Amino acid sequence: MRLRFLTIATVAACGLAAYGQNTGRLSGTVLDASGAAIPAATVNLYLAGGNSPIQSVKSGQDGGYFFASLQPVYYDLSVEMAGFRKEVIRRLKVDPGLELSMKAITLEVSQQVETVEVTADVVGVQSSNAEVATTITNSQVRRLPVLNRSPLGLISTQAGIGSNSRTSTTINGMRPSFTNISIDGVNIQDNFIRTNALDYLPNLLLLDQVAEFTVSTSNTNAGLGNGAAQVTFVTPSGTNELHGAAYWYNRNNIVSANTWFNNKNGASRPFLNQNQIGGSLGGPIVKDKLFFYTNYEAFRLRQQAPQTRTILTGTARAGIFRYRDTAGNLQSANLLQIAGIQPDSFTRALIAQLPSTINRTDIGDGLNTGGYAFNMRDNRTRDNVTAKTDYVLSMRHRLSGTYLWNRDIDDRPDAEASGYSTAPAVRNENETNLVSVTWSFVPTSSLTNELRGGFNLAPGDFLSSENLGAAAFTLPLISSPVNTFRPQGRTTNTYNLQDNATWIKGRHTIAFGGQYQRITTDSYTSFDVIPSYTLGMSAGNSLALTGAQLPGIRSQDLTNANALLALTGGFLTSGVQRFNVTSRTSGYVPLAELRRFFQLQNLAFYVNDTWRVNRRLTVTAGLRWEFYTPVTERDSLALLPVLQNNNPIQTLLSPTGTLDFAGASAGRPWYNKDWNNFGPNVGISWQPFNDDGKTVIRAGYSVNFPNDEFIRALDNSTATNAGLEASRSITNLTSRVGAGVPAISAPAFQVPRTYAQNFANDPAANALAMPDPNLRTPYVQQWSFGVQRELFGGILEGRYVGNRAVKQFRAFDYNQIQVLNTPFLNDFINARRNGEIARAATGVFNPVYNPSLPGSVPLPVFAAMPSGGFLTNGTVRGLIETGEAAGLGHVYVTNGLNGPVQFYTNTNAYGTNLMTNYSAANYHGLQIDFRRSFQKGFQLQANYTMAKSLSDAAGDTQQRFEAFLDLNNAAIEYSPTPFDLRHAFKANGVWELPFGKGKPLAVDNAIINHAIGGWSLSGFLTWQSGSPFSVLSARNTLNRAGRSANNTATTLLDGAQLDEIVGFYMTGNGPYMVAQSAIDPATGRGAAADGRPGFSGQAFFNPGPGQIGSLQRRMFYGPRFLSADLALLKNFQITEKQRLEFRTEWFNFSNSPSFYIGDQNINSTTFGRITSTASARRVIQFGLYYRF
Repeated sequence: MRLRFLTIATVAACGLAAYGQNTGRLSGTVLDASGAAIPAATVNLYLAGGNSPIQSVKSGQDGGYFFASLQPVYYDLSVEMAGFRKEVIRRLKVDPGLELSMKAITLEVSQQVETVEVTADVVGVQSSNAEVATTITNSQVRRLPVLNRSPLGLISTQAGIGSNSRTSTTINGMRPSFTNISIDGVNIQDNFIRTNALDYLPNLLLLDQVAEFTVSTSNTNAGLGNGAAQVTFVTPSGTNELHGAAYWYNRNNIVSANTWFNNKNGASRPFLNQNQIGGSLGGPIVKDKLFFYTNYEAFRLRQQAPQTRTILTGTARAGIFRYRDTAGNLQSANLLQIAGIQPDSFTRALIAQLPSTINRTDIGDGLNTGGYAFNMRDNRTRDNVTAKTDYVLSMRHRLSGTYLWNRDIDDRPDAEASGYSTAPAVRNENETNLVSVTWSFVPTSSLTNELRGGFNLAPGDFLSSENLGAAAFTLPLISSPVNTFRPQGRTTNTYNLQDNATWIKGRHTIAFGGQYQRITTDSYTSFDVIPSYTLGMSAGNSLALTGAQLPGIRSQDLTNANALLALTGGFLTSGVQRFNVTSRTSGYVPLAELRRFFQLQNLAFYVNDTWRVNRRLTVTAGLRWEFYTPVTERDSLALLPVLQNNNPIQTLLSPTGTLDFAGASAGRPWYNKDWNNFGPNVGISWQPFNDDGKTVIRAGYSVNFPNDEFIRALDNSTATNAGLEASRSITNLTSRVGAGVPAISAPAFQVPRTYAQNFANDPAANALAMPDPNLRTPYVQQWSFGVQRELFGGILEGRYVGNRAVKQFRAFDYNQIQVLNTPFLNDFINARRNGEIARAATGVFNPVYNPSLPGSVPLPVFAAMPSGGFLTNGTVRGLIETGEAAGLGHVYVTNGLNGPVQFYTNTNAYGTNLMTNYSAANYHGLQIDFRRSFQKGFQLQANYTMAKSLSDAAGDTQQRFEAFLDLNNAAIEYSPTPFDLRHAFKANGVWELPFGKGKPLAVDNAIINHAIGGWSLSGFLTWQSGSPFSVLSARNTLNRAGRSANNTATTLLDGAQLDEIVGFYMTGNGPYMVAQSAIDPATGRGAAADGRPGFSGQAFFNPGPGQIGSLQRRMFYGPRFLSADLALLKNFQITEKQRLEFRTEWFNFSNSPSFYIGDQNINSTTFGRITSTASARRVIQFGLYYRF
């Protein structure tokens, strides 16, 4: 037998049509030398290096063969037919979620027993369909520098994916929640809060838990659902060879750089030391049959967080108050003696817990209080375990099972500014468990079936070690020694079952199947369930100090003196307790936590036909039906308005409405089922030239139905309605803690309840909300057109990618305050003019009608209000002076001072929020991508994206609530999205330096070869444009507070003139995004003070009463982002199969700052100033691997 070895650089062409979420497929054609098909050829598939085939098929009449449900590993393929030489292809790589479409295999005629061996390590053009997808290979996972060893850092290396520092990472301009992420076929997202889907996973995956992963960014095939984009992680599998590794990574601040602003401000680097230690082992239990892989990794972060507290001086601890009188003389007074009382025993014990040494004189008043600074532990301890088995029972049956476990304990010194222990009282504890089990069954050579089931159990608890006892206390003047944070958290469990089948019929590959997913969230909080009391001297306390008792004291000092008396004397001023229900019949239960059990289910079926019309043309057509059940609470512990006339808007705006229990178990679903979710998927892949499959043109269109924050958005909507939790307050207390605290009784419980009842309980905060009864599932239309070409040993692709998201979730308030075109607005404008007239005459802004001043006019609307509208009140005058007509109207209503003037349609609620499908978005992008897989010691991927993302809603909040600035002018909402990224260039690569034994530059000296050999470089380069930002006034000129945050400023400049003053400016005071000429030198603001003449160079102005700003939202763009990460690796070969690998990784290698600027308010004294960076400081990470 002759054995010939050939190396062919472009044997395979990778196409996309994966119907199991983490398995792949392999297809090809067998031909003779004339190009005619060879039917009935035997095609065997082996695990790489294996001797027994795991699958075997016969080629069809057209010479085609196909393997489905393949684990994403390396395979060997053999093709044989009587009268022809046997062809063997080694190391075919099947990627997760993709189809490897082989170039035609040509068998040569031979009567001898001959074998041709071909090595195929390089992937070619994608010729199976139009899906836009890329696999981050095992080489990239192992060799590229990745901070904290998190594979999520690799996702944004792909074209169309990125973060502009303003928001979470997104794909092709879509909302982050539109991405579905899985590992071994099981969803691993936080399905309660999906807004940061690509930046956080509860399982906290690490590099050695991932073999590789595929990112599908557009036109994902019909077999994939729950999102418009897919990230498919795959755990490593054991092979026929035993492999293992032990490793240690370290990151510390000794060698890392400081932040740019820390350097500017003279602040030192905080302490940090992080270690990651682990090991993995994988191989055969029974060769060609049973395999295993295991991994364990320990993550240990040790650092400290600086804390500052306010404490009492030594004299103040004894109840002695010190102050400077109006003459500047230092005075002291024993407040306890003046009150004729002894210190309270309870508060004396609390005060005794305070540190006695003041070490920060810039905190406190210096006489009675001072500052105490210390470092608090801020550690993080994590353990990750991975176990996987693969069992090839026969060529027809294969089993696979995966188990992932991780525990994460994270100190939270940021939870509350109280406590003096160096160990924080609050911690975040998570312990997730994932199981995935797969059975692949091949009943016939043309039919393959994969059954997969699994779950991901993901609790997230915020716990406290503080024992508050029967009550909590809020203390005046000082930082309490007791941390009053109360436990809260959630457990989100995701269960998945899916069946995917593939049937070969002639030139057609028909995939079909179904998936079921169930999400449950157990959410709880114990906020204020125990009574909380505030110490202070109430108005009714006869022992409250007066100015007569403390000669010459100023008003602020008198307030502080009473605070000290309340603290040392233990006087109570108020108390509050929150009560919750535990069932629909329980009423309010003392000490019961607020607990909800949310449920969401998803069911989908699909069919997809891949029709190989001929060797150069493939057409795909598929259809997916996606159904999400309405979100519900297990026990129907939710209140929703009772629908009136089948009209949700009328229901919310009617003052006479009622609230009642809602949910599936109460027989009143939150909204109706949406059955009509059919998503087509079509594509074409055409090789136009007879160039051995080196060029392909692809185009596709698809519709997907993603999870747009279903649970969290609907949770927020139902939780807005008061009635199932209630706070009871007691005020004007005069008792002392030592004598016992007064009990707080639960309020009366009533359901159904009216809007009027809720309004009477809490007028200032009463709001209503409900989902539209006909709420629909959002969907995304995607399309793409591109050309791929084999070039320079890799694949170059240019493509246009577009999408349009339709019926996205958006909740907004229909009860907009009414000031435009009203008599009130006319009176308001006149009052403001009166004030300016008075200021010109007297120097004081006074809106009251003054007949002695020419031009001052009467104000009949204000005159009809109680006390004439309180025009002498400082708050009222301030709002009139700043032109905030809507803000003033709201103040009148919330204080019951509006009289006959009606500002709201629903007078029994201020917010009437409807969850709707009122949002759409679109994205258009040019993407150029070059990929060269690892060959000859070099791997490279580089891509450039030029794109625009526009929408009528930001879509970056988990609640999906975005109020309109003006319901009558919806067009102003349409603008660049917060995650708009106009330009991005990214590259990553690996280069094995050509020195040493076996390399081009070797020397005839073992010692020198050992020293100069084994080196490699890898890294990332990212350059992209800045994030969009707005120039705002944020004034309540047309709408009230909470609805006017996006009210922009007004300008008289055109676009070219604006470009001249908005840009990056480095000044002696630091970086700015606005020219100094556009900033008031006296105040630092972007607009002159109200009533004052504009300053020279002023470009921005506040809108007037009843008006909105003229600038578009997010029309400006911040500074560009540039960062380079680099890794230097050195391999020390110990034996043929053992080696050590040392690596040093630099993140932001040059320590170059890329600055970030958010929205800018022209009324801020820091207008235009940049105070943060988009890039992190340079961080250095060391790693050491032992591999065998």
